[in-house]
This record gives sequence, C-alpha cells and structure tokens, in this order.
Amino acid sequence: MPRLKPMLFGMAAVMLATGLASAAIMVFAPHLPRLAMEGYPAPRWPAAGRFTPVAGNPSAAPFASMGELNARLSQLTAESDGKALLIYQGDRLQLAHYASDVKPETRYNSYSLAKSLIGALLMKARADGKIASLDDPIGKYLPAVGDQSLQQTPLRAFATMRSGLATETDAAKSLSGTDHKALEAVWANPFDPMARMHIKGLEAIADELTSLPERRGRFSYQNTNTALIGAVLSKVYGKPLQQLLAEKIWRPSGAAPADWRIYNTGLPVSPYCCIFATASDWLRVGAFLMHNGDEEDPFLPDALWHELFGAALAPTDRAAGSYGVHIYHDVLNRDGEPLQGSFSYMLGRGGQVVYMMPEKKLVVVRFGEGNQLLHSTLYAAWRGLER
Repeated sequence: MPRLKPMLFGMAAVMLATGLASAAIMVFAPHLPRLAMEGYPAPRWPAAGRFTPVAGNPSAAPFASMGELNARLSQLTAESDGKALLIYQGDRLQLAHYASDVKPETRYNSYSLAKSLIGALLMKARADGKIASLDDPIGKYLPAVGDQSLQQTPLRAFATMRSGLATETDAAKSLSGTDHKALEAVWANPFDPMARMHIKGLEAIADELTSLPERRGRFSYQNTNTALIGAVLSKVYGKPLQQLLAEKIWRPSGAAPADWRIYNTGLPVSPYCCIFATASDWLRVGAFLMHNGDEEDPFLPDALWHELFGAALAPTDRAAGSYGVHIYHDVLNRDGEPLQGSFSYMLGRGGQVVYMMPEKKLVVVRFGEGNQLLHSTLYAAWRGLER
C-alpha cells in the first residue's frame, strides 16, 4: 500500500501536466491539432485537409501515354523519381509519359505552381482596371492588414518576393544553381506565423505583419507574400480566388475541374499552395498562358503579357535566374545544345515544373517526387523532338 501512493501521485502529476499542456495548446496554439492531423501537404490526391472545387471543363480528358522518352530523359526521370512528363510543341502534344505507379488521370499537388497563377491573375487585375499599378501601396487595397510600414509597401514588392516580410525561415535550396534563390519556404516551427496562417488563414497573423526596411528589396521567398496578393485580388474583384481562377484561366484553358485547399471551413483557399489537378490540366494552363489566351480573346494586353514573361529583364538578370511577378525566368545558353533562348517557368516543391518558351511554342510539364535538373530537362526534351 505505501508503494501505491507514489504511483497514484505520479499518475495524477502526469494527468495534470497533460491537461495543462492541452489547455495551453488550445489557448496559445489552437491550430496545432489540425496541423498535426493534416501534416505536410500530400503529393497526390486524395489528400488530408479541406478543399473547394475549381470549375473547369468536365469533358476534358487527360492525355494518354504517347511516344517514348529518349535516353537522357529516361535517366533524368529515374534519378529524380519523376512521375509525369508531357511535351507540347508546335500547337500539339508531342509526348506524354507516366511512371508505372501513376495514371494519366492521377491528380498531383501543385505546391507552389499555384503562386504563378496568382501572379498571372494580378496582371489580369491590372488589365481589367481593378488595380491601377503594381507600384500602388498595398494599403490602398488592404487598409486593415499589417502596420504602417507594410501598408506603404508597393504591390510589386510582394509580387516579386522583395517586400521585407519576415514570417518564415528562408530555405537555402536551388534547382538552377544560383546561390541567392530560395525556391521554397517551409515552416520550421509549428508555433510560427506561417504555421498559424496555414491553418487559420491570413487574418490569424494580419495584425502582426510588417515590412522590415533592412530586408525590403532583398529576395526572400515567403508564402505570406502570395497570401496578401490573393487577399487583394479577392477584394478588388469581390469574388473568392477559386471562382476568379476558374473564370480567368482554368476554364478558358480547357482544364478539367480541380480541387484547391482551403484554410478551413468558411475560409478562403491557400493562395500559395495545393491545387490538385492532372499533369494534362497543367499543360493546358501552360499553353493558355504561353499563347496569351487566343487571338480573339487575349488573356492580357500585349504589353502586360510581355511583362509577365519577363521581356524587360536585362540579359544578365535572366541568365542569373530571375523571379518576376510570381514566375521564374531563365535562359538556355549551353554550348552545343540546339535549343537556345529565354524561357519562363512555374515551380513547385519536389520539382513540379511548367516550362513555357513562347518563341519555340514549347510547353513542358514535369511532375515528380524529387527535384529534376532544370535546364537539362528542357535540353533533353527538345532533343527528343528533333527529326
């Protein structure tokens, strides 16, 4: 009996500590249980979390397997755990390859490919007169978000990831060999602002946002930049982002219906991540943007379309790898390669890539579960098209 008392006291202490910890979580970090349950966004559908539909063309079928990978593409795909590779050139599909464990109808997580669509929609808002200029301060459109420093920061700074925000830890990753380019920021601390925003939405951190003068103008890949632009777009159009995307890009491109992650029931979508769609749908979207819609109904006026695709970039900036309005720009200039010139691309975690090269009428879509060499993929794809 004397031994039983310490055991009971120990159990009571554990239960008390557990209760206090649970209470603390509910008070100070109510997002943690759902963050733990949902986990890191899954690479393929189905996925944990809450989603809302993006309207598309219900009769749009995924492209069936077509053609063979050349030796170099086979090597790159094997080395990077590639799952889907589609090549569109000269206004038609040239190749569609899928790994043995996926199908043409497999739907993949876009990860940060979604960001580039937000950038394209921002340019569309300029074309539609909803935004006067990217040099407007964000406070003109979101007067209740952030402090005075953030309010005075221009939209362009958020669009190019140079706003001075400090809500996330910079990731030191690069696919294209440039030391300065952080390609994906992830939360390292479940209590940090990014983790809270990922579950509870932008409003959960709106009051604490600031633009730090010492960071402003320096490239820093922050998902919160995209969340702010997404909020601006919803505000100026008076529509949720999933409806705006469907009307302006997704349906006009011919893409099939998709699903987009929402922060929580009754909250908006996550502008920076997690549209689940097939590789074929991303090929349609890439071709739509590359062709600027169609001649009868262009997506953007010529000047804005050229700006979206980085036409004003200095050759040295493009050669170093540049991040424009939520889209990457680079150049192919390897000696001895038949494919040369500028290209733009959307990029997601794990090497989800939509390459667009308007001068060659070329779109290459690559999905996988590991990063694949950026330039080498385009070189090998073009060699596969040589007759």
